[in-house]
Amino acid sequence: MINIFYYIMGIIIIAAISIIILTTHLVKVEHMEIKQKIPSNFRFVHISDIHNKVSFINGRISSIINSTNPNFIVVTGDYSNTQKNLSKVIKELGNIKYPVFMVLGNYEREEQKKYFMKRNIELDKLVNEVSKYDNLKLLINENSILYIGETKVSIYGFDNSIYGNEKYDIETEKISSDYKIVLAHSPNIINTIESKEISYNHILVGHTHGGQINIPIFKTSYDGFHIGYKKISNDQYFSISRGLGTVRIPLRIRSNPVIDVYDVILIS
Repeated sequence: MINIFYYIMGIIIIAAISIIILTTHLVKVEHMEIKQKIPSNFRFVHISDIHNKVSFINGRISSIINSTNPNFIVVTGDYSNTQKNLSKVIKELGNIKYPVFMVLGNYEREEQKKYFMKRNIELDKLVNEVSKYDNLKLLINENSILYIGETKVSIYGFDNSIYGNEKYDIETEKISSDYKIVLAHSPNIINTIESKEISYNHILVGHTHGGQINIPIFKTSYDGFHIGYKKISNDQYFSISRGLGTVRIPLRIRSNPVIDVYDVILIS
């Protein structure tokens, strides 16, 4: 009986470890379809919270994203836990064959040190690394326009609201577009968007990691925010990515890393 008990326990432990490894190192590609009144259909990819993690069991993020053939990519902050690994992450984004729009997270102004400590850093290295690649554009409280066929896409990127650095020129509301995307790192940006009555079709953020380590006896939400994609109204959406990497503890439990692919198509 004792031998059987240890045998069963061994199987359970091996299964649990295998699940944790897959949940941490196997990235999911999730497809969503949005029907909108637009002249031309388009596809874009959303990733967030890379935290040095550029390679998975099923491939590197650049090759996976390139295989989806998007029109553009948006990345909502936290590229590297340390300055040492930053160039590797930005190079991986530079390997993407399509335009990549980036915003700042909290790890762009701080880096992880020993014993869970952090230290403040400057943006200089990030700005310098991004400038090496023609497909990368860093948005810091600014707007960018992208034309896809006959569709005019507006992409506004906020600085990180965790530090109160977010700014919005109300004159931006005068810029017409067929589809307006708002990027930020933290979902708390919704407070700014609502208080300033900022128009949008799609808000995309990260930061929460989907909880990262979700033990069943604990809540899986983060500060009351949803996880993933949520329809706010007929033409408004709010997406909170689970992200790709990890912080502090290099594990994910019940929160797979994710690459989100959005197809925005004309309402028939």
